[in-house]
Amino acid sequence: MNTPPLLIAAACTLWVVQTGHWLVAVAAAIALESARLFPLRWNVTQAHFNHLSDFCSVLIVAVAAYLYFTFGNPRALLLLVQWLPVTLLPLALAQAWGNLPKVGAAAFVWTMRKDPAAGRYAVNLAYPYFVVWLLAASATNSRGPVFYAAFVAIAVCALWAVRPKRSAPVLWVALVALAAGGGYASHQGLARLQGWIEDAVPGWLSASGTRTDPYENRTDLGHIGELKWDDAIVLRVQLEGRLKTPLLLHRASYNAYFGTTWVARNAQLTYRQPAAAERWTLARAVSSPVRVTVFDHAPRGSPVLSLPSGTVEVALAAPAIKRNGLGTVQAEIPPGYFSYVALVDPAAAADGKPDEEDLRVPKIEEALLARLAQDLNLTGRSPERAVAEVRQFFVRGFGYSTYQPHRDGGATALADFLFKTRAGHCEYFATATVLLLRMAGVPARYATGFAALEYSRLENAYVVRARHAHAWAKAYVNGSWIDIDTTPSIWASAEAQDASWWSPLADFWSWFRFNLFRLTGGGRDEGTVAALWTGIGLVLAAWLGWRLYRRHRPLVIGSGRQSKERTEPAVTGSDSEFFLVERALAGSGYPRAPGESVLEWLTRISSRLPAGVERAELTELVALHYRYRFDPAGLAPAERDLLRSAARTWLSRHAAQ
Repeated sequence: MNTPPLLIAAACTLWVVQTGHWLVAVAAAIALESARLFPLRWNVTQAHFNHLSDFCSVLIVAVAAYLYFTFGNPRALLLLVQWLPVTLLPLALAQAWGNLPKVGAAAFVWTMRKDPAAGRYAVNLAYPYFVVWLLAASATNSRGPVFYAAFVAIAVCALWAVRPKRSAPVLWVALVALAAGGGYASHQGLARLQGWIEDAVPGWLSASGTRTDPYENRTDLGHIGELKWDDAIVLRVQLEGRLKTPLLLHRASYNAYFGTTWVARNAQLTYRQPAAAERWTLARAVSSPVRVTVFDHAPRGSPVLSLPSGTVEVALAAPAIKRNGLGTVQAEIPPGYFSYVALVDPAAAADGKPDEEDLRVPKIEEALLARLAQDLNLTGRSPERAVAEVRQFFVRGFGYSTYQPHRDGGATALADFLFKTRAGHCEYFATATVLLLRMAGVPARYATGFAALEYSRLENAYVVRARHAHAWAKAYVNGSWIDIDTTPSIWASAEAQDASWWSPLADFWSWFRFNLFRLTGGGRDEGTVAALWTGIGLVLAAWLGWRLYRRHRPLVIGSGRQSKERTEPAVTGSDSEFFLVERALAGSGYPRAPGESVLEWLTRISSRLPAGVERAELTELVALHYRYRFDPAGLAPAERDLLRSAARTWLSRHAAQ
């Protein structure tokens, strides 16, 4: 390799500091750098690089598919970039230990492999491979001045080795320092810009594609409707007992309403101590709990769990779990697929007690709701009776609609819903229910999550789609919080009618990904999983290399390096014995014209060949010669011997003519 000594080892060191995979980096660095210490070289040809390039391409696709199925995007993309230098290691080793100073571009572009002129385009892989290591180290997204300083130092060493010799060292150093300073300033500016965008427009960046985001402490009225057009399966739920269905899976609750926004006030997430290994107690069970297994996917890590009301315990392999007083539970785990078991006791008091926020009604809606509460005779009613009256109110004369038309004048969205359209989706029903119950003196909260209502016999579980995102009310009755869902029950079937025609195909693809995750054990240690599968790939690469070299014999280990003055790449088939035949004919007065192909030349001279020279014999030699030079598969050992012996036989008979 033509990089300065230990440069690639330095890039490997930067990578391992970021990823922690010392064994992989040390092995790669030793294997690549030790080639400088030994004069022995493998007799590598362009055909070998063609096959190794194909293998590395297949390996990259396989690793990408596995990472995507296991961790999902965008994490899979970052992991693929992190492990890219390892998947390309077979090519780098062939360059480092081979006797071919440059690799033809045909190894990476299939359409060039049959072009005789492709040999003019060649490159030594050392510096491109070095850049891949730096890119992989950067993909960990670990910000900080120490990493940037190390990155710049390694890059400067590489640039110093290839700088123009006529440039003044002082000027060169000044320009590099200016570029490094500008790069760091740009890096910090982009990081701040990203943070500002995430704070300013969280709805554009949220994992669910909506501003109803359980990772945040607020949600806007009307935005769950954005999910109603998405058929993607987001959860799978298995019940091992009887629970009321459709099962509501709670993710986040909110207790303060302003304008059209619900906010979770005084709801700081705090760490919970595990009751036992991988078991987290949330409340004390009153009766025998029911087991609910949830298979979930976290696209960006630290997910909010989807838990049935009354969850008293969660079994989950996580280093930490946080919870707030409104019932939101967040697990600190990396991105990817995961599963957990919830023990559910509907009679248990799992959430915190109410406070004044759970009775507050916004001033702008108070007069409207007071009149409605009076019409419903809610004042002075018991909590149970108030809940029943509110349920009956929405049963009479209200319909379901995923579309809420633009309101007129100064009327609020809630006023339009209650007195004009009398139709809407779950967020309007839930908001109105919470505020009416508060007017009746019943503490209530706005809850969001999913409804598990579609059972799949194929998966033997409830499948929860993105359009099953739901909002409902939670009311504090007789010392515990209960779910109050006043949305018309036809909402799920109404949305299912708008499912796309390709939904069955998407379901099958989702089922395949999920079962691949379960087949691989659901491993969540990204480094271990990636290292394991990359190691398997490299073992296969070694086996393939051995097969390739064995096929294209002789497998020769030559002593000594090729001349440093040699700049042109060796051309596959340049040792063909047919060139001796061509030279002999040229000496007899039949030279090949510049730019003339062998076949054109043979056609031109066939009518005036010397006596005893048969065109059929030359045609057979040309066919073997062309395959040896231009066929990516080359010649089998027996065919190579035939070309050699046939050419020598021809020369012994005709060279003197």
